[in-house]
Amino acid sequence: MKELDLRKTVAELVRQYPEVKEMMAGLGFKDITSPVAMKFMGKVMTIPKGAAIKGIPMDRIIAAFEEKGFHITGIPGHEEIAVSGTAEDRNTKLKRLIQRLNQGDDLESVRADFVRDFESVSVHDIVKAEQGLIDDGLPLQEVQKLCDLHSALFHGKTEAELWAEEEQKAAGHSVPDGHPVDVLRRENQALETLIDHAMAALKEENISSLSGNLNTLRRIDVLYSKKESILMPMLLHHGITGPNDVMWGVDDEIKAEVAHLAQAIRADTFSAEKTAVEAVLNRMKEMIYKEENIFFPLCLEHLTEEEWLDAYRDLPEMGFVFIEGAPKWSEGEKGLAARETAVPDTMEEGFLCFPGGKLNMTQLNGLFKVLPIDITFIDAEDINRFFTNAGKVFSRPLSALDRSTYECHPERVKPMVRQLLDDFKSGARDTMEVWTPNDDHPVRVIYAAVRDEKGKYLGAAELVEDFTRVKARFDEKAGRT
Repeated sequence: MKELDLRKTVAELVRQYPEVKEMMAGLGFKDITSPVAMKFMGKVMTIPKGAAIKGIPMDRIIAAFEEKGFHITGIPGHEEIAVSGTAEDRNTKLKRLIQRLNQGDDLESVRADFVRDFESVSVHDIVKAEQGLIDDGLPLQEVQKLCDLHSALFHGKTEAELWAEEEQKAAGHSVPDGHPVDVLRRENQALETLIDHAMAALKEENISSLSGNLNTLRRIDVLYSKKESILMPMLLHHGITGPNDVMWGVDDEIKAEVAHLAQAIRADTFSAEKTAVEAVLNRMKEMIYKEENIFFPLCLEHLTEEEWLDAYRDLPEMGFVFIEGAPKWSEGEKGLAARETAVPDTMEEGFLCFPGGKLNMTQLNGLFKVLPIDITFIDAEDINRFFTNAGKVFSRPLSALDRSTYECHPERVKPMVRQLLDDFKSGARDTMEVWTPNDDHPVRVIYAAVRDEKGKYLGAAELVEDFTRVKARFDEKAGRT
């Protein structure tokens, strides 16, 4: 009887028994027929780990080889592997690991057991298991503790992770220059360089350099916000909640710790904070790894073309963080240009549609009533067309509507009003800000030209806001100090 030792790599088994290649292809391992895949992955991949990634039951594989006269050996905990594919089994094991962390077990010991139990389980299966724990009602803070265990299995290019990377490339997970994922990957590369510099300063005990590095790394909150504000809601829209919630919680912990250490690190605190600095730098590196190998692939798998266009449009809003700039995404530029040329639909089933969303008239009126600002709009012909007067800083009689704005000003003011509106129309100015001279009741008035996308003058807005309560609040706080 031929002995098939599943601890050996696929390449070793094929050299020993050439028929293994054809049998594995028939079982669903089609990549094995590729000379490139065999040359690269065959040298590191084992059958059990490939089966976990492909989702092919080990029992089926074992039965197929036994039918051909093979004796199967080399499966540590064979019975356990047979059931490890069930969500219930994975959830139970993950819960035990969390319990051990809560009880104060050594982190490295828990990590070792995590690797042992999940070595032949795919990244996506572990992510699904974490989602299952959340669905079962386990507090999110508890599930987040598993993030610190992932690195022991996913980091350092394990066999399963290498295979997964190859599958991602085959599935089209590479992206063109300027694509939102490309931009975030560039940011991560720059971030990793900064982390390396901070690590070097930490090792050399160069406190001045380390302090500067940590202050620069505080901007990680902006980078994380891009992921959290733009991509995570899109994934949530597709029903993927677990990885997002867990990752967001860890992001918050990293941001808080970096901000604290940037303020706390000094010559007299260095010894006490050294371990904490090293820990947070490592966590930042692990977050980069999780984004590159779990989060971004999930986004590329689920987000639509329109959602990627939205992401490309919105990313520049927060600016670049650790890079100076990024190339344009050619397809994104074409898509956004097509949107701009499309005829806008300003009405939709009773809604007024705006670039930032849509409101019905009841909602819009309610919104105007709660805005802490009075608004007046004068059209291009200098006619009063609209106002809200929730603050009632200045009187606004309804009879003033549809009348020339000059009729609503005293003679001594009319020349100034006319000059301002003429400047708006000619483009000589776009805004003017005026404050009332009363220090006890400060009121700000902003006059602004209103123009369309092509710069055509549409009219002028007057925005009035009473800052009396704001001033009182600051005076109160200053009095306490």
